[in-house]
Amino acid sequence: MTPRTIREIAQVVEGDILQGDPDTVVSGVAIDSRQVLSGDLFVAFRGERADGHDFVQTAFRQGAVAALVGRRLDADGPLIQVADPLVAVQRLAARERQEFSGPVVGVTGSNGKTSTKDLLAAVFSVSGPCLATTSNQNNELGLPLTILGRAATHWAMVLEMGMRGPGQIRQLCDIAQPTAGIITNIGHSHIELLGSQENIARTKAELLESLPANGVAALCRDDPWLVRMAERCRGRVVWYGLHAGDAWARDIRTTPAGTRFIACVLGEQAEVALPTYGRHNVRNALGALLLGALHGLPLSAAAARVAQARMSSGRLTLRHGRLGWRVIDDSYNASPASVTAGIDTLFDLAEDGFTAAVLGDMLELGAYEREGHQEVGRYLAERGIDCLVAIGPRSREMADAARAHGCPQVHWFADKEQAMTALDDLLPQGACVLVKGSRAMHLEDVVARLLQDPLS
Repeated sequence: MTPRTIREIAQVVEGDILQGDPDTVVSGVAIDSRQVLSGDLFVAFRGERADGHDFVQTAFRQGAVAALVGRRLDADGPLIQVADPLVAVQRLAARERQEFSGPVVGVTGSNGKTSTKDLLAAVFSVSGPCLATTSNQNNELGLPLTILGRAATHWAMVLEMGMRGPGQIRQLCDIAQPTAGIITNIGHSHIELLGSQENIARTKAELLESLPANGVAALCRDDPWLVRMAERCRGRVVWYGLHAGDAWARDIRTTPAGTRFIACVLGEQAEVALPTYGRHNVRNALGALLLGALHGLPLSAAAARVAQARMSSGRLTLRHGRLGWRVIDDSYNASPASVTAGIDTLFDLAEDGFTAAVLGDMLELGAYEREGHQEVGRYLAERGIDCLVAIGPRSREMADAARAHGCPQVHWFADKEQAMTALDDLLPQGACVLVKGSRAMHLEDVVARLLQDPLS
C-alpha cells in the first residue's frame, strides 16, 4: 500500500488515535499476527475462533508499527480505535484505489472466475506487474486486502468478486471502482440463496451497473443470460465465445500439456497454448485476451503470457497417479455446469481409454438440487462414461440417474472415506479419472489417495 502516517489513516477510517506518534508511517496491512511484516498495520478482528485483540502485542513484537482495534486495550505500540475494523479496512482500500490511475478489472461469474482471473493476470503482465486476487480473497475483506497489497510498480489490478447475496458485488465495486469487467457465465451456483437463475444474473450484473460510461465489459456470447443483461452496462460491451464475437477460437485441440487453439481477437490472430484443459477455459482465455487487446496489449505477447499462466490449484490439473492412472484434479468446487464441462474434458484427455468420474455432492443448489444431480447423471450416461463413483447423500440422485440411463458401472458411497477404500478395486490400470465436488466435500483427499501409495 501507499505509505501513510497514522494520522492520515485515522482520518481515512474515521478512527481515534488512542496512543502513539501520529507521524509514524505504515507501509502495509496484516490481519494475522503470524504474517506481520515490519512496517505493517495490524488489524484486530474478532472472529468465531479467535479474537485478534488478543494478538496485538504479538503483532508488535513481529514488527507491526500500529494496530487498528475495535476496543481499548493495553499494548506497547500505537493504536487506532474504530467502530468496525472491517469497515475501516474497506475505507482504507477505497482510498488506495482512488489514488490508483491504472486499469482495474472486476471478474465475476458462476463458474470460471478464478481461472479467468489467473489468465487476465497473465495477459496484463505484458506491460508490467499486475496485482491480482490470490487464493479465495474475493469477498468483503479479501478484496480490500488485495487492493492494500498494491505496490508502486503495479500498473493494473485484476480483482475477483465473489457473491453470496444481492448487493455484495455492488459493495465490492464501490470499493474497487472497476474500469473494466468480465462475467464468465450465469449458472446455478448460489441458487439456494437467490432463488432463481434470473436473480443470479441480476446480482452478477451489479458489476455491469458499476462500470463507468467510459468503461468496458467483456461478456460471453454463448450465455443467453449475459446477452439479456448486457443493456445494464453504461459503457462499451464486447463479446467473446467459442465460435462468434469480438473474440473467438478455431482449431481447438487437446494435448497432454493443455489446450491449443487459434485466438481470433478484433481481427487479429495468434496461436495460444493454454496450460489447462476444457473448452470452457478456451472461452475464459478469449475473454482475457479480448480485454488485454482493448487495453493496448499486443495479441501475440498476450498469448505468450497465457502459456505461462499460473493456474490456481484444484482446477483441471492433470496429475499422474498410481497404477498408471491419469487424475484430473478439479476438486475445488462444483456445479452442474462446471461438472459437465469437466466431463467433456475427461473425454478429451482419455481418448479411447477407460473413463471414470469420482463426483461428490453439489451444494447451494436449493430447489434445483435434485434436478441438478440428475442432470449430471444423465449426461454421464450420454457421454458413455465407463464408471461413476458418487459420494455423498445428494449424489445418490446422480447415481440413480446414471444407472437408469445405461451407465455400466455406478457405485454410490455415503462419504469419501468409504469411497477411497474401494477405489483400487474399481479403477483399472491406466484409467483416466475426473475428481470433482463442492468445496465442502474436500475431494482433494480423494485426489491425494489416487496419487499416493495406500501404505504410506
